Amino acid sequence: MSKLIEIIINILDKYHQKKLQVFYKKKNINIVIDVGAHKGEFISYIEHINPKIIYAFEPQKEIFKSLSKRVSKNKKIKLFNKALSNKNENKNFYINSLSSTSSLLKPNEKSYWMRFKKIILNSSHLITKKISLKTYTLDSILLNKLSDNENILLKIDVEGNELNVLKGALKIIKTKKIIYIQVEHARNNIYKSNNQETVHEFLIHHGYKKIKSFLFPTLSFSDDIYLKNCH
Repeated sequence: MSKLIEIIINILDKYHQKKLQVFYKKKNINIVIDVGAHKGEFISYIEHINPKIIYAFEPQKEIFKSLSKRVSKNKKIKLFNKALSNKNENKNFYINSLSSTSSLLKPNEKSYWMRFKKIILNSSHLITKKISLKTYTLDSILLNKLSDNENILLKIDVEGNELNVLKGALKIIKTKKIIYIQVEHARNNIYKSNNQETVHEFLIHHGYKKIKSFLFPTLSFSDDIYLKNCH
């Protein structure tokens, strides 16, 4: 059943990603940082805007293997089998029966969307496995790899851990030309210890304004796009 649901989600996602591609098509983006790349759904569309390089992060080993096969012929894509957060430390990672929703955060079983997922997946437990992995900050990996004068898009889709990824990328945000930041915004309080408003406040505080919001067809989340105020 989970395979069928994933197929349906993938069909909806293609429509969603196409809209994002159209938005970015003429935005003069040189570098893309994809945090939470999953199987390359975003990459498969964003690579057509022809950035010089794409840095992609995906922590799930099996999913990373699929991603590696999918993008192996594109030498401009640099892959990292790493989880990003606000510290370099060991943390629990919760593997979900729907792999695209696995997270460093525990799901809020009482939320409407999580209850709905249990029904459509015909499962009383959304988490199939809990593993320990090391998290890294984006600053610790990419700060010295990024040019000071390239226009950068930072896309973050990490199932509720977006704020911690942003905190771990603060030096990059302050010193590099991160023109656009795209963050997933869950609409139904899906994860515990997650406050989406703090992501918005963080980005406003650091000189960004929200300019666009693309609502996913299931209405469960949106991809919100922020622009650096000087542009």
